[in-house]
Amino acid sequence: MVLPVADLLPLDAEKVDLLTDEQEESFDALLLRFNSLTAMVQDHITRGILTLEEEDVSKKSQRDRRILMERLGALKPELNFGTLAELRNRIAHFYPDENAKQAEILNEVHSRTKDLVEGYNEALQYADRKFFAKKLDVHPVVISSLRGWGNT
Repeated sequence: MVLPVADLLPLDAEKVDLLTDEQEESFDALLLRFNSLTAMVQDHITRGILTLEEEDVSKKSQRDRRILMERLGALKPELNFGTLAELRNRIAHFYPDENAKQAEILNEVHSRTKDLVEGYNEALQYADRKFFAKKLDVHPVVISSLRGWGNT
């Protein structure tokens, strides 16, 4: 059973050490979803939009692709999607004996998830305005009904 993580935040090293198996499973689910959605935006959505905009992305870095998406208006620069991608890379490293590091990453993932979802949905809205959203074969994400997502 996946439990809401918002009630456990903010985390610190001591709280990480005291997490139950169920709570750890909930945080693992959050990390997996964050990682998957970041990959979806970075790889599938960005590549799809830029290809449909007839941009040659074959030799462009992730950073160059992100900048192009911002220039097109498909990603808001103020969401700092580059920092979301960096956070995804930090998630990829496992820190079994570093509870403080785990707490830092989990707190940041939770606080930035709303930005990630907003960036994803903004890119889909851009594709919809350009009349090629159906070619991307993805759907918006809604999180407003989840507890703890007010102004985090």
